[in-house]
Amino acid sequence: MNIRAKLLLALIVLGILPMLLLSVAYYRSGVRTVEQLLREDVTSRAAQVSAGMAAQLADRETDLNELARNPALSAYLRAQQAPPTTQPSAAGSPPATPAKSAPADDVRAALESFMRDHPNYFASVTLVGADGRGLARTEPPHGADGALTFKTGDALPSKVELDERVWAERDPAAARPLRGGITHGSFGASLLYTTPVWAAGGGGSSPLGALVAELRLDTLPARLEAESAPASGAAQGAQSAAQRIVVVLDSQGQTIYHPDPASRHQPVATAMPGFADIAGAMRARASGVQEFTAPRDGTRWLAAYQPVAGLDLSVAVAANATGAGAGLRAVGTVGIVLTILAALAAAVVLTVVVERTARRINRVAAAAAEIAAGNLEQRINVQSTDETRLLAESFNVMSDRLRELIAREAESKQFQSFLRLSAMLTHDLKNSITGLSMLVNNMEKHMNRAEFRADAINSLRAATDKLRGIVARLNEPARTLSGEYRHALRETDLVPLVERVLATTAQPAAGLHEIERQLPATLVAGVDAERIERVLENLVINALEAMGTKRGRLTVAAGAEGAQHVFISVCDTGLGMTEEFKRTRLFRPFATTKERGIGLGLYTCREIVMAHGGRLEAESEVGVGTCFRVVLPSTPVTLSSQISAARSRQTTDAQTTRPVDQAPQ
Repeated sequence: MNIRAKLLLALIVLGILPMLLLSVAYYRSGVRTVEQLLREDVTSRAAQVSAGMAAQLADRETDLNELARNPALSAYLRAQQAPPTTQPSAAGSPPATPAKSAPADDVRAALESFMRDHPNYFASVTLVGADGRGLARTEPPHGADGALTFKTGDALPSKVELDERVWAERDPAAARPLRGGITHGSFGASLLYTTPVWAAGGGGSSPLGALVAELRLDTLPARLEAESAPASGAAQGAQSAAQRIVVVLDSQGQTIYHPDPASRHQPVATAMPGFADIAGAMRARASGVQEFTAPRDGTRWLAAYQPVAGLDLSVAVAANATGAGAGLRAVGTVGIVLTILAALAAAVVLTVVVERTARRINRVAAAAAEIAAGNLEQRINVQSTDETRLLAESFNVMSDRLRELIAREAESKQFQSFLRLSAMLTHDLKNSITGLSMLVNNMEKHMNRAEFRADAINSLRAATDKLRGIVARLNEPARTLSGEYRHALRETDLVPLVERVLATTAQPAAGLHEIERQLPATLVAGVDAERIERVLENLVINALEAMGTKRGRLTVAAGAEGAQHVFISVCDTGLGMTEEFKRTRLFRPFATTKERGIGLGLYTCREIVMAHGGRLEAESEVGVGTCFRVVLPSTPVTLSSQISAARSRQTTDAQTTRPVDQAPQ
């Protein structure tokens, strides 16, 4: 995954996704808050409507009670119940009929005044005599002229429906209007009230008559809604009605009140099809809050319902939950859309910035690749002011320092090559001088022997040839270094070579040390004889120096090792080497235990043996001695395969058998 994808993924995971989740969480929290507030509002409003209807009923009952105490009503009842009286007429005329116009006018004035004071509350108010016959009746206007209707006498039914309990009342002070049942007429549902009318001053043991009033039930919630409607105008009131409705049901499921006049006085199943579950709870006079869905438009409503105290009615206040949350949903949706747009804009800006930065980084990477390929003159030019400019400048500084280091490294390598050549030639010169020193020491003792003189002359001639070769190599350092490990491989009998080395290096010390040979008659291998002779000479000299002036034994053995290799071993009884020295310093250049050694002998020996495709092994024990084994191929092979195979075997041996590194004794 490239850096662009990683940054875009980080933006989505750490930026866009949390913002979206936060927007959705705020949206859902807002919706829950609105619904909770709506639930509290409809519950409170239902309680207000229920209490308001009960309060209005109490007020209307008080008004009816005051009307029943009006003296005009009791006077009219007494006048209607009194026997007819006659007055003598003038000049022998027949007696005149009783005069009743004055009480009738007073009753009419009282009833019409009451009806005007309570407009739309009552469908009718009827004054009934003690015999149950209607005496006077007033009704609200039925036409556009607004005139009240007043009826008396034969215009009234012979019997008026009333609550018969009224005739059992005996205490005028405690008398209250009696509630009857709910009736349904052409104008809607009404509640029948029967109020006793007593004689003026509270005299008498029973009522003179009664007032029968039909209270229109739909007027009560309508008046409450009108009082709570906003005062800002009809448009806002209509909008509020569309968001909240008040419904009043009776125990039969009839709609007593609904904001839509067309839905009043109908079964609730017809007026509100989706209201069935709530209507059932209302008929059972239960209280609670439920949701319902309007089938007409699919809107969701929240309704709170409770019964009306003292009446077989229940009130429900329903609020449009869909409409109430519409604004919040719109705001939430806009917020989510804006969040997405802002995130997309941020992603575009980030992509552009990253794309430009990536192009600059690619230029830096391409220039760095050129530098890695060896083009150290490559320069990185970045015009920006961000971190890529610092990166480019760092690469330029690095390339400048690298060029300087390479130049110094070349000079150092040349100097090291010269030092290495000097050290190797010095080591060969030291070995030759050591052999000559031994020869000179023996000449003082054995010069009188003819055979010794002959051997000494041969040894001097060989030593002179070696010194001449060293001088020649010193005069041509470049050629010497380039061909240091090139060998003229040919089949060579190693036994005479070993004997020659022993004669020139070990035989002069035969008087001090015991020299043991374990050599076969012949031992042929494909080697460069001169190089292998130098290796054996170095190993023998190291063995003699390890034993020092204390008498010891030098053992030189040779033989076949398997079908394709031969070995030559040089063992001594000297001081030996510690495991720490073998592990950390053996075969390392310039590492030695000698006070005057330079530490290149064993390193050079191992390099020569490995160049032949062989290996140099070492075993040593402190206080016992050391044994070196040179293992060589018995037949010549190509130089590259020799070196590769030898180094592979040397690495394997170092990891598995003997973790030997370096160093002469």
